[in-house]
Amino acid sequence: MSSEYEQNFGQLLAEKTAALEELAKDPKENAARISQLTLEIDSLEAMYENYNLGLNVFRRAQGGRAGLRE
Repeated sequence: MSSEYEQNFGQLLAEKTAALEELAKDPKENAARISQLTLEIDSLEAMYENYNLGLNVFRRAQGGRAGLRE
């Protein structure tokens, strides 16, 4: 099960990765943009990892999501 946040996050990460691959075809001309996209992708991956770590703790807590659905 994935939330809307996870779906949108995955979509954004895929868009950034596709843009990086497109710019990598001519690295000399787009060096600054490639560097910026690489940093953005690294940041997004770190944010997503932190989200999952935090959510796993919440889901493992006794009755973690039970109260939300009532």
